[in-house]
Amino acid sequence: MRVEALLGAAASALPPPASDLVPDPTLADDLFPQDLPCLLGLLAHADLYLQDEVEVALHPTLTRVWSRAGRLGQRLVQAPGKNFKQYGFGLVDWRDGHLDWAVAEGRRAVPLVAQLRRAAARSRERGRIAMVSLDNLGIHTPKGSRLLRALLAELGEQLVLVYTPTYDPDANRIEWLWRALRRTVTHTHQRQRLEDLVADADRWARTIPAAQVLSQIGSPFAPDQQPVLREELNHAA
Repeated sequence: MRVEALLGAAASALPPPASDLVPDPTLADDLFPQDLPCLLGLLAHADLYLQDEVEVALHPTLTRVWSRAGRLGQRLVQAPGKNFKQYGFGLVDWRDGHLDWAVAEGRRAVPLVAQLRRAAARSRERGRIAMVSLDNLGIHTPKGSRLLRALLAELGEQLVLVYTPTYDPDANRIEWLWRALRRTVTHTHQRQRLEDLVADADRWARTIPAAQVLSQIGSPFAPDQQPVLREELNHAA
């Protein structure tokens, strides 16, 4: 509820009272997070970001496609001998769709801390603090990452981390962007080199209308944008 309440409140110019965000007042004692009023108070002068990582692998992810019956009518997807991969680090502003994207060799604390530092600097320039929603991966927590502990101590109140429930990827709406990435870049791709695939992902990050995708209530991807993104990637290739 904590994350959903913050997402809903961030859509309003003035965050509503915390009590208004409880879906059923009779369950308030069980559902109401104790830190929610404090977070809503901070939200009035904070940028709300969503952060997560996504795999960009040379072995294409597969999705179901229609094909004629029989081997001659089946769609063939070439698979490389070795599945080289890198990881995209994404951080998106929930309100305006500003997307910070970086690629690293693995899910490590160094690129994460660098990304959080950029978010805090961006918000500071806007006269705001950075509030970041992310999952419970080890590198995302002060307990699991010495570098993150040091960053939080350095930035103090300039950076606030809010965690989604454990094992609940749908709680982080940046997953909507990752679905778009998979549909337009990594599903059944034909790239032979990881460098080319990463370049496609970089072009996707510069092209994706993140604010429009995040605003599609109940829809993981804006359908009218998928052909446009594919055409731009194919043209760039």
